[in-house]
This record gives sequence, C-alpha cells and structure tokens, in this order.
Amino acid sequence: LKCSAPAAVWPEPQPATSCHLHDMAKLLGKSKSGRQKTTLKYNVAKRVREHRRRVRKEAKKAGGAKKRTKKDPGIPNSWPFKAQLLESIEKQKKQKEDELAKKRKEQRDKAKEDQKQQALERAREIEERETLRKEKRAKALAEREKEAKKAGKKGDGEMEDDDEDDDDSGEEGEEEEDEDMEGDEEEEGEESEEEEAEDKAKA
Repeated sequence: LKCSAPAAVWPEPQPATSCHLHDMAKLLGKSKSGRQKTTLKYNVAKRVREHRRRVRKEAKKAGGAKKRTKKDPGIPNSWPFKAQLLESIEKQKKQKEDELAKKRKEQRDKAKEDQKQQALERAREIEERETLRKEKRAKALAEREKEAKKAGKKGDGEMEDDDEDDDDSGEEGEEEEDEDMEGDEEEEGEESEEEEAEDKAKA
C-alpha cells in the first residue's frame, strides 16, 4: 500500500543578501575607522616629543639622570716609560686613599668627642636642674616652717591675752565683792550706833 500523503518539503537555504548584512551590522554596531587626518597625527607626535623633552629637562635639573662616564682607555704599550708612569699613578692612588682614611678617622674621632661633650653637657644640665629643685624645695619648707611658727606665736599671744582678761575680770570681781562687804559692814555699824543712841535716850 502506498501512502497518499505528500512528503514534507523543507525550504532550501538562500544565499545572504546585502540587506541581511546591513541588518547584522546594525545589531553588532559599526566599528570605528582607524583613519585620521595627517594634521592631527603630526600634532599628536609633536606634543609627545615636547612632553618627553620637558620630562628629561626636569629630571636633569633634579639630578636624577646622570651621564655615563667614559671608560679610561689606559696607557698604550707604545708609550715611553710606561712602567714608571704606572708606578707613579699607583703611588698617587695610595696617597689619596691614605688621606681619605685619615680624614675619615679624624671625622670619627671628632664625632666621638662631640658625643662625649654632649653627654657631659646633658649631665651638667640635669645636675643643675636637680640642685635648683632642691633649693626651691628647701625654700618652700623654710617658708612653711616660718608660717607655722608665726601661726603658733599668734595662738600663744591670743591665749595669754585671754588669760590676762580672765585675771583682770577676776580681780575686778573680787574688788567689787570687797567693796560690797565693806558697805554692808558700815551699814550694820551705823544701825548698831542708832540703836545704842535710842537706848540711851530712853534711859
């Protein structure tokens, strides 16, 4: 038996047209072209050169970049009296080295002496400060003792004044009592004399 249904027909792939390519470019975004004007290109190169030159000049002023010293070529073999010249050069080098060593030693000795002097000066300053502090403390203690003595003398004087006042008041009281007693005795004597006079008059 044969199937009467028609077979599935797939569409054939079509070649990409310019329209499709344009749509893809829109989706991806256009890549920027590397072309530039020659005036712009030369202006950029000029600015870069000027910037680098400025940087080198500043570095020279700062003393960062140093020029390479040329290597000493030495004395040629054909030079007359080469051995003597080399010996004299070595002697000069040794003399320079000895002088440098002496200078360094002197500088070290001076530095040590300066350190010792500074240490001595500091010790003297510390001693002076301590003596000044001790003197100040002694003066303060002496002043306090004087003030305490003055306060004690004032207290004793006040106590003595109080005692004298008490003595004076006691003496005055005793004198007043004596006067009162004398007055009473006189009054009693007068009364007795009056009574005796009355008795005589009656008799």
